[in-house]
Amino acid sequence: MSIEAIKVIEEYRSVLNKSDVNEVNTWISDDFIGYFGYYNDRDYEIYNGDSYKKSNVETFNSYKGKNPQWEYNDLTHNFRSEKEIILSSIITFYLSGEKVASALAMEIFKKEQDGWKLYRQHMERYSSY
Repeated sequence: MSIEAIKVIEEYRSVLNKSDVNEVNTWISDDFIGYFGYYNDRDYEIYNGDSYKKSNVETFNSYKGKNPQWEYNDLTHNFRSEKEIILSSIITFYLSGEKVASALAMEIFKKEQDGWKLYRQHMERYSSY
């Protein structure tokens, strides 16, 4: 992975763990599509850029005072093109220092006119403990 791509991924993850939803949402492509299958009450949810940004606001508001943290264990990475990076990771999510869930994730970051953006994301429940 190029040095630029490594820095981009690390910066996004750092922003995510600061819990500033407005800053997080600047990383989301307007053309974003996300497939999430880690819910307890439904099989999956599909988001576009707008609905994902709105969901982020609601979700981050519900985390206030709980110190949300995302820990990434990268499995693979590759370039789909010189402007698209594909990563697979196991993401473990914590609230107030306690593990809440783990997900197997595939993410694509795309270099757009105004910088790198999260373009695609697919998450499936990885483990329940």
